[in-house]
Amino acid sequence: MNDETKQRCGDCGVEEGQIHKEFCDMERCSICGEQLISCDCDVDAKLKNRVPYIAWPNLCAYCGALWPDMFEVSNEEWAKYIQLDKQRSMVCETCFDKIKWMIDKCKKEA
Repeated sequence: MNDETKQRCGDCGVEEGQIHKEFCDMERCSICGEQLISCDCDVDAKLKNRVPYIAWPNLCAYCGALWPDMFEVSNEEWAKYIQLDKQRSMVCETCFDKIKWMIDKCKKEA
């Protein structure tokens, strides 16, 4: 990967593969995987094994599209149309609309 295509942390700006700057909100704890600055893990242990920034891609859980645009729906609408085990996943707007249409259509036919 050349320098022009390297991903950067959206909070501290380091390139992928580098250690986050101190107090970066995006840095993950190497022990529990939660946000480093707010987890309850042993401070010495988590700072000794810091994890570099890795740009994990966002994928639509339905169609697999890479880096889909974000959109907003209410929590109630998300819970109504996205099955429980997928509610923490990303879904692109086109797929959300399709899922919503299929569910609504099925309910009308019942």
